Amino acid sequence: MTWNFRVVRFKDEDQEGGYRHEFVEVFYNEDGSLMGYSDPYLYSETIEGMQELAARLSDAAANPVIDEEEFGELHDFEVEL
Repeated sequence: MTWNFRVVRFKDEDQEGGYRHEFVEVFYNEDGSLMGYSDPYLYSETIEGMQELAARLSDAAANPVIDEEEFGELHDFEVEL
């Protein structure tokens, strides 16, 4: 299993345009297919860790947005690493 931060677009009728975008942790199977997603941990004990986090979020914003529907029946889940 691998993971990275990605931007996912969720349907949200409370938002103008009917969607909202979130940074999430996306998990992948060994073959690269989507496994699921989880709320991101956006903290660090050090400023260097925060700088690394900022770089990872910047990379996520530079990648194509994943639509919530691409996860099919998958959903938000807890992952023990």
